[in-house]
Amino acid sequence: MSVLRIAGYPARRVALDLGTLHPQLYVVDGLEDYVDTDALLRDPDAQEPPYWAHLWPGARCLARLMTAHAECSGRRVVEVGCGLGLAGIAAAMRGAAVTLLDSAHDALRFAQASAALNRCRVSTVQMDVRHAAVRGRFDHCLAADVTYDPLLQIALADFLAAHLASGGRAWCAESVRTFDQGFRRACERHGLRVSEREERELDDGREVSVRITEVSA
Repeated sequence: MSVLRIAGYPARRVALDLGTLHPQLYVVDGLEDYVDTDALLRDPDAQEPPYWAHLWPGARCLARLMTAHAECSGRRVVEVGCGLGLAGIAAAMRGAAVTLLDSAHDALRFAQASAALNRCRVSTVQMDVRHAAVRGRFDHCLAADVTYDPLLQIALADFLAAHLASGGRAWCAESVRTFDQGFRRACERHGLRVSEREERELDDGREVSVRITEVSA
């Protein structure tokens, strides 16, 4: 039997339950085979694993938010550092015009395949948020587990200041550096309004804390 491959990786479908929405997502089959933990520990110049391929708990939280609470129909939505694209695809399934951004071309290939699987359309742009290559403003901006680096915190705040529509809202989920206030401070320097709350989400069978930062223009 032939093995489905996307961007050179073996892929399998997973079904997700978001309450009223049940998207299917392509993920890398045997992702652990692409993560050499020993090499990462001993060699600072070791090749970075495909972090985009992990279904981060922040992405699950944002997908639930898009499903249950956000107005999506007719809205322009962008997901920054989309990885597998779950949150953006959930918004697209509810009628949003969605643009997915990621620096990894392979991530965008997976996200496009998953969007087609769910019979919805998304646009994709390969870019680093530190060198944004999109124009216009969006009603909703999403970012899941991308503010773990102080430079990315500043870059994402800059992106929101430039691309969040008047009256728009952004939701940024973080499950790694949940204690760090750098992203909040960077947003407030732009005059953006910020509030935070905590959610709980499963990650590889264990419950973790996810900080949801809501940003308004």
